[in-house]
Amino acid sequence: MSDIKRRKMEDIDLTDIDIETDEVLNLEEVYYQEGFQEGQERGAKQQLMEGKEFGYQTGFQRFLIIGYITGLLEDWRTNIEKYGGLGNKSFENHLSQLEDLMKQIQLTNGDEEVATFEKVIGKARNKLRLLATLTKENWKISQVDSLVKEIGGQLQVSENVDDLW
Repeated sequence: MSDIKRRKMEDIDLTDIDIETDEVLNLEEVYYQEGFQEGQERGAKQQLMEGKEFGYQTGFQRFLIIGYITGLLEDWRTNIEKYGGLGNKSFENHLSQLEDLMKQIQLTNGDEEVATFEKVIGKARNKLRLLATLTKENWKISQVDSLVKEIGGQLQVSENVDDLW
C-alpha cells in the first residue's frame, strides 16, 4: 500500500465506527422470526376460512333436515283425507305438535339456539316416526340419514349423531 493510504488508516479511530454486529450475527434469528410471523398469519387466515366452511356446511345440513320435515308436514296436511280425514284426531294432533316443534327452531346460531335445535330435532324425529307409522309410510323417513349424508355430508353435532334419527 502506498504511504498515503497507510497514514489515513492509521488516523482512523476504530472506536468511532458504529457497526451493529448483533444484526449481522443474528441474521438467522431475524429470518426465523419473519418466517414464524408469516406462518402465524397464514395459519390464522386458514383457520378462519375453515371455520366459515364448517359453519356453512353445518348450517346447510341442519336446514336440509328442517326442509325435509317441513316438506313431509305439507304433504301430510295436503293429503289429510288419505289418512282418515279430519276425523282422525290423533293424526291431526301429532301433526300440530310437530308443526309447533318446528316453529321453535331459530335461524340464528348462538349456543342456546344450537342446543334448542338439537333438543327439538330429537323430539321431531320421534314425532316423524310416529306419524310415518300412523300413515304406513315409513319409507318417507327411513332414508333421511342417507339423504342428508349424500347431499350435505356428515352432520356435525355436539351430541351423538346416531341419536338424531
